[in-house]
Amino acid sequence: MVLKVAMASAVVLMLATCVAPASAAEFADNNQTYIEMANGAFYDPHGDGTYYFNFSKAGGGLKAIHITNSTTNKNGAVYANQNLNGTFYISDTSKNPGCSDSAIVMFGVPGGADTTNLALSITASGYNWTLTPTIMFPSSGSLTYYSNASIGTFGNGDFLENDLELELVDCKWRPYFDENYPMYYGQDMTNTSDTYKVMFIDTGLGTLNATGLGLTDNGMIKVDYGITGYSGNALFDIYTWCNQSVQGKSVSWTNRITGTGSSGWTIGF
Repeated sequence: MVLKVAMASAVVLMLATCVAPASAAEFADNNQTYIEMANGAFYDPHGDGTYYFNFSKAGGGLKAIHITNSTTNKNGAVYANQNLNGTFYISDTSKNPGCSDSAIVMFGVPGGADTTNLALSITASGYNWTLTPTIMFPSSGSLTYYSNASIGTFGNGDFLENDLELELVDCKWRPYFDENYPMYYGQDMTNTSDTYKVMFIDTGLGTLNATGLGLTDNGMIKVDYGITGYSGNALFDIYTWCNQSVQGKSVSWTNRITGTGSSGWTIGF
């Protein structure tokens, strides 16, 4: 099942942007900003293909979502030097309610990389459900499992772009409450040349802290990816959106990438 058709045109970062060295644009802000999805927002709460990224406090939103290589390791780990084709899982260890409604894959490559012929194909397997009216775990009867759903194939035109000056977002940090939050584990944030252009891809599948409930893959989302037309370094990070949360309808969770409990996925390094 195709959850959402990938857009052929370049995506844009909504709101004004700051201009970084080398004629590249940074994100509009590190927090409380709207970011458009490369394949359109599955739930599209604002009617323009964006989600609102809203982290409420320092250190918040970093304990729930993890990248792992196994359905039995829900806390995940840092996975370096991965291949151009592979599989990872998105796990959820949150409580009350123990879920999020849609997982977003952030894919990045070095800012100076030639991605003219890059093609990133993503399929995903996991659960989708009717959005709940309050902050609550979805009922078992509302869960629908999708196996190998085609999320889309993405290319050079899908990297985030400054809609005002038509410059690619090329940045060393990624959206979070804290300024200067790294792209990957161990990144030297004093190295101003270690920048990345990125795209955000909405899976339309939710995360579930469902160990022991008998769900496929313990409620995790399985992500299969393949990269052709490009052989350099790359990385993945994860964000999740909730329709009902204390932060409102927002993206307020991501994989920790600093300190204990970190998880991440890098290709070629």
